Amino acid sequence: MLTQISKWMKDLATQNAAIPDDEKKLAQTIATLLVEAAMADGEIDEAEYAHIQHMLVAQLDVAEAEAAALLDDSVAAHADRIEIHSLVRAIRSQTEAADRSIILEMVWMVVLADGQLDLHESQLMRRLAGLLFVDDVESGLAAQRARARLGLAA
Repeated sequence: MLTQISKWMKDLATQNAAIPDDEKKLAQTIATLLVEAAMADGEIDEAEYAHIQHMLVAQLDVAEAEAAALLDDSVAAHADRIEIHSLVRAIRSQTEAADRSIILEMVWMVVLADGQLDLHESQLMRRLAGLLFVDDVESGLAAQRARARLGLAA
């Protein structure tokens, strides 16, 4: 799906079409999941916010302004969210295994953005891997890739 989003964005440049609603919904769902992960330790700090916005732009090819809007909507909706299962179910139904691994890596980058992994974040990552149907080996590899991208020691 991320590949499809990227392909669609390249087509957009040549066709001047609008983002399909299902692609917008997926981007919003991923943004919301990333915000929920950032808030696992009780707050979203500037580094986490910046990482999320960067990933929306770089990984999902969302325009800067739209990424900021998606992120602000996700932060505002956090107070009302009581579960993440609906987010994960939506992601799982709209993506392939390779894309879910990339999404898990994105979440790892958010929880590691402050250079620390606290107990709540660690528990969330184990739970998310299972809910996204990403096996332990691939989850570990996603964590390693995230650490390497962030320049953190393994």
